[in-house]
Amino acid sequence: MQTHLRGDATEATVIAELKRRAIPVSKPVGDNERYDVLVETPENRILRVQIKTGRLTDGKIDFHTRSQHTNSTGNSYEKYDGDVDYFFVYTPELETIHVVGEWEFDSSMKLRVEEPEQVHHTINWAEEYEFDERWPPQSDDCNRAMRSQIVDTVAAELKRHELSVARSLNLDGCDIIVESDGKQFQRITVTPGWLRDGCVTFDPGSTDRERLDWFVVYAAELKTCYLVSSDEFDKSISLRVDDDVQNRPQINWAEEYELGSRVDQLT
Repeated sequence: MQTHLRGDATEATVIAELKRRAIPVSKPVGDNERYDVLVETPENRILRVQIKTGRLTDGKIDFHTRSQHTNSTGNSYEKYDGDVDYFFVYTPELETIHVVGEWEFDSSMKLRVEEPEQVHHTINWAEEYEFDERWPPQSDDCNRAMRSQIVDTVAAELKRHELSVARSLNLDGCDIIVESDGKQFQRITVTPGWLRDGCVTFDPGSTDRERLDWFVVYAAELKTCYLVSSDEFDKSISLRVDDDVQNRPQINWAEEYELGSRVDQLT
């Protein structure tokens, strides 16, 4: 069976199974999104799901963890990198669906079905990822893992600007410490940002801002970091991305808060 036909068959099978279980599922209009479907949990959380075909080889389920694009030079592959929340992997030979979080692997993953000759602690046992074992996903585990991934992204971006960066291990509310040229230290908390109505918004929550110097807001949809001082807002702040509004003095334009344009304030 051709690749695209196999993918269509897998997607139809998974969607049918979700409907059979009375799990709300939606299909995006057009081909602009990197996820295949949106799935709603009993807690009313919306998850972006990429559906993959698993291949049973040598006692393991293997599946592609990157998207493939064909151009004039051949095939290119791109990591999903935060564009989806979960992979639903359907293996036709077993007629099973496995659920894997996007944060649970780097560039590849195999699910072990049969006992190997030597058992190693790094084995990902397929039974632990079966749909019934993992549905509905636990929001706390997902949030912790996703937040850790965001902190890693921000730390790498700060390092790219040649800053001295340390990951905080036990300071409440502080994720990263940056050392400035004057041997002073800047305390930073990292938080996800959401693109809503043309603005990047974030929730500072109950963070003790008196113990912090900066917020770095990472908007995954824009793949952009924004640097906001802890004393630049009261309870919340929105960073305007879309300029299709009446220009008012109180607008906080997102481009003025981009990390690259403000990074000198950390030195």
